[in-house]
Amino acid sequence: MLFLVLALVQPVCAGLYTDSCGMVWTDTCIPFEQDNETAYNEELMASFAPIMDNLTEVPDFGNHSWSDAFRETCAYMEERYAFTEWRGVDWDSLYARYAPGIAEAEKNQDNAAYYRTLREFAAAIPDGHVIILSPDDFGAKYADIGGGYGLAVARLDTGKVIVTCVADRSDAEKAGIRFGDEVVSWNGRSIGDAINATSIIWAPVKPSTGEGILLQQQRFLTRAPVGTPAIVGIASPEGSVPRTVNLTAAEDGYETLARTSIFLGRPVNDVEAGTMANIKAIFSNDTVTTRTLPGGIVYIAVYEEAYEVYQPFKAAVKDAIAKDAPGIVIDLRFNRGGDDNLAAAYAGWFVDRPVFYEYGTSYDPGTGEPAVLWEAWTQPRPDRYEGPVALLVSPYTISSGEGLPKVFAESGTGAIVSWYGTNGAFGMESMGPLLPLGILTAFPTGASLDESGSIQVDSNASMVGGVAPTVRVPLDEDTLARAMAGEDVQLAYAVEWIEAQAENTTVVPSQKAAPGWAVALAALAVVAVRYGRR
Repeated sequence: MLFLVLALVQPVCAGLYTDSCGMVWTDTCIPFEQDNETAYNEELMASFAPIMDNLTEVPDFGNHSWSDAFRETCAYMEERYAFTEWRGVDWDSLYARYAPGIAEAEKNQDNAAYYRTLREFAAAIPDGHVIILSPDDFGAKYADIGGGYGLAVARLDTGKVIVTCVADRSDAEKAGIRFGDEVVSWNGRSIGDAINATSIIWAPVKPSTGEGILLQQQRFLTRAPVGTPAIVGIASPEGSVPRTVNLTAAEDGYETLARTSIFLGRPVNDVEAGTMANIKAIFSNDTVTTRTLPGGIVYIAVYEEAYEVYQPFKAAVKDAIAKDAPGIVIDLRFNRGGDDNLAAAYAGWFVDRPVFYEYGTSYDPGTGEPAVLWEAWTQPRPDRYEGPVALLVSPYTISSGEGLPKVFAESGTGAIVSWYGTNGAFGMESMGPLLPLGILTAFPTGASLDESGSIQVDSNASMVGGVAPTVRVPLDEDTLARAMAGEDVQLAYAVEWIEAQAENTTVVPSQKAAPGWAVALAALAVVAVRYGRR
């Protein structure tokens, strides 16, 4: 039974920031096993007891001038943002850099320029939880990236940048550009410099790590306003003098972006979808997707951590147990997060010992300091699955979606299989100020701490974070060709890893996971959003 830790019990977290926690979940499975969401929500509210009297309304700057609203928002975020020192954020510098653009947009009453500048400001903070939310982009996105050059590129593990797809009947195809061609320059810059200079303000899921940023820069390199020319340097396979190809950006319905979202080995127009919920709707309407793969391996896809997900997830795992499945693949590649406790509860079905999950913190407006509000543990289920489990992750695995990989990395459970690590945004997200034109903001006011009280999973000032794969799928011409042809290459590697365990063969992971970096996301609007959710 979950219990409150107020004046009656001195909790383990005492001494970190506060004298007591609002709640200790010694077994995060229990509230979900009880299947009583109302009672659980009461426990979530109770976790905020230490700071409840100090919570305030989210400010509404909707009637302020654009410049005043931006200034006040920067001040509000500087006061409450949980990772200023961790990520080395210089708020004065950020304000000085973007305030002139806000003022110019206001002078001209240019809604698109205003919104674009706000997104540039958010993108300058490498945190997937610092976001600008708007029902309308005022035409800015199409104006910036509505044109494509008929090709997409990717950087291989070797550092070589190759063409990964060429659009049918495009100028790129007519110029003889083909899959596998090496791109060595773009508009007179070396390809590496060109990629590094590419803006990613329209990335649908904001990356938090250097790896995630680089991925999105590769995708957006080949996007521009319709009609923009580009000079592309292509090296021949024989390594002779590069030839140059002149291309012009043409409207293509964001085709090259859709074809380079390769997490599922199929086109996903994530940029036009706009939100994680819309992205998920492209390929599934299920709460939890399950199917049996060849050889009896059970596949389970989980897209978020919401209370109603636990029972179907549990049913899928129990079904795998009943069928004596030789392995389970859990697909978290499009998991948008939610409730951290639920992520910890998922893990209970696979770990063989208790694992500390987190101390959850939040900014206390009364003291001006962070306060530890809860402590959470993953406990092994007595009827847990004991076979091999492979997790599929991506840079779109964000917030509490990174919780199960975090537990696997720290406990040595199963394998984490991917091209890339997770997003690296694990903090406790809250709604921020309301801005003019109905634009909303959100940012983390709390952090997830490990057992020693250190920030975990959230990327640091060097943009290192998230949970790294323990079985990293190679990025080479073979794997990319297979993915572009429609194969789910990452799933194939997960299945191969499971089969290797069954054969008692040794598989050497390509990279150790980084257990010190895990990420937790919370949608914790101070008054309007359910407390404790990410």
